Amino acid sequence: MKKLLYAFLAVLLIAGAAYAVSIPQTEDAENGPFVWYVPVYNSNASTLAAGDVVVWEIDESTGDNDNWVEDTTTADTPLVAGVIWPSSIAVGASGTMAVHGVVECTVDASGVGAMGTLCTSTTAGSGGACAAGANYHPYAIATETIGISGTGKCMVIVQ
Repeated sequence: MKKLLYAFLAVLLIAGAAYAVSIPQTEDAENGPFVWYVPVYNSNASTLAAGDVVVWEIDESTGDNDNWVEDTTTADTPLVAGVIWPSSIAVGASGTMAVHGVVECTVDASGVGAMGTLCTSTTAGSGGACAAGANYHPYAIATETIGISGTGKCMVIVQ
């Protein structure tokens, strides 16, 4: 009877598996970590460009199963959803964002040095150098120096 119960539980676990994030099954060590994607909906008032950091739009989502995102002008917010990648998302359209991996990130007027951490900034869609302190919520690490109001490679580490 125990074997039958265990077999039934195994079938339930396998049949009930669902994946919210597209995680690659293999990695190529020479080309860095693959990008993990999540499908999202742009409920923002403007197009979200590739490289923009976005936050969850909790107050406008129509239900608990929606992946609605928007840009933010709140510095160092912990509500980061990810970075829009690989292409922009028009208003009212769906697309993808990266939650892990190396992508292009947009940076505000502060710029950031190589190996510097990125946090949300007061510039919509842009990240900036994190200000050390109690509200320190990085979403990425710059893998190269990213100039003032520019874009550059970063390792997204959304938690």
